[in-house]
Amino acid sequence: MSTKLLEGGKLGIMSDTHGSLPAWKAALSLFGDVDAILHAGDVIYHGPRNMIPGGYTPADLAEEIKNYKDTLLISRGNCDADVDLMLIDKLAPQYITAWWNGKKILMMHGDNFPLLRKMAFDYDADLAISGHTHIASLIREGNTIFLNPGSTTIPKGKDSASVAIVDENVISILTLTGEVLYSEQW
Repeated sequence: MSTKLLEGGKLGIMSDTHGSLPAWKAALSLFGDVDAILHAGDVIYHGPRNMIPGGYTPADLAEEIKNYKDTLLISRGNCDADVDLMLIDKLAPQYITAWWNGKKILMMHGDNFPLLRKMAFDYDADLAISGHTHIASLIREGNTIFLNPGSTTIPKGKDSASVAIVDENVISILTLTGEVLYSEQW
């Protein structure tokens, strides 16, 4: 597990880029000037059960991520192999905890959501971030908000490819064109 202290007024949240450089770039463009990006895993490889996504250039995406100089926290996804993570040259622990503006954040990929849920309640997390399902969701349960930003690359369900932006007052899930899908005050 990796614990970080984050500062600032805005976070960009994404998951499941699956090797798509255009999706990564679209997310960065939408995030604008965020203080940190949190990526909930499945960064490079598309996985054996998914079709090869549009813009699939995993080596190019790995290079972009490796050269990204601002704060980027990545939790390891079920499709993230050691060889892929070596290319991006970033740590990718299974779980990440962070303090941000007095709020506790827990992030893991989400392929074991019951464990994430239990850890979020045990940790008394204000925000629990996951990916894996490729379905955007924003659900408050007690004092914890569970956020899945959806997938930037291979969305499933009814929504388009998406990311989330978190500021001090609002958590919003947006399409890569900036349309708000879901929003929650916190």
